[in-house]
Amino acid sequence: MNKGTNNGSINSSRMGTYKSTNKGANIRKKEDLSNSIVKELKASDKPLSTSDLTFKLDKAWHTIDRACLMLQIEQKIEGFKVGKMDLWRMK
Repeated sequence: MNKGTNNGSINSSRMGTYKSTNKGANIRKKEDLSNSIVKELKASDKPLSTSDLTFKLDKAWHTIDRACLMLQIEQKIEGFKVGKMDLWRMK
């Protein structure tokens, strides 16, 4: 093995990739997801589960769950449990 090629340290030229993130784009993505969730809940006449929203919006379950919890904190939607299932509806 070549000395210094894989010594476990991060190459300083690549460090910028890890440090720089476009936070504005991340915020817009979160807002877009939140708006999509609200849109789906408004269109539904019954509460939707996290799994329902996952399939409709083609996102990971955890992503949808966290977004719904944030919307609940912002008092835009209401969440409740039935058994082990989280259900969401407009407030």
